[in-house]
Amino acid sequence: MGADVEVEAGARVDAGPHGPVTLRGVVEHVRTDDPLAGIVCVVAAGGLRVVLTERRRPYHLESDFTAIGLDPRGTDVVVVKIGNLETELHDMAEDWMLMLSPGGVDQNLLRLRYTALGGPVHPFDDDAAFGDGPDLTPELL
Repeated sequence: MGADVEVEAGARVDAGPHGPVTLRGVVEHVRTDDPLAGIVCVVAAGGLRVVLTERRRPYHLESDFTAIGLDPRGTDVVVVKIGNLETELHDMAEDWMLMLSPGGVDQNLLRLRYTALGGPVHPFDDDAAFGDGPDLTPELL
């Protein structure tokens, strides 16, 4: 701990659209026995604390953070790359937002590449592809 590092981070599972980034910072915490992630390092880079893992690992619980020396309740902003906010994280947050960021957990379906869907499929095909479509107006009794 305390070592200055320069590492390539991110984009191991999904290299597009931006690829890995170069992270320069100071190692604040190392855990070598995480059952899911293997080796975990917390690197301080400017005002950020970045969690780097040997293997892909979700951070859904407060204890996931405290086990590596981080205090999510005492932090102004916590950013997690997951498809939706897990219950415990949601309950800890005073406020939260969902960011539609590209990558392996992208919630912007139109940004994802799909092949062989058969079609037309909403929302991938424009409305004209469906023709008039069925009448979905509810019948009045």
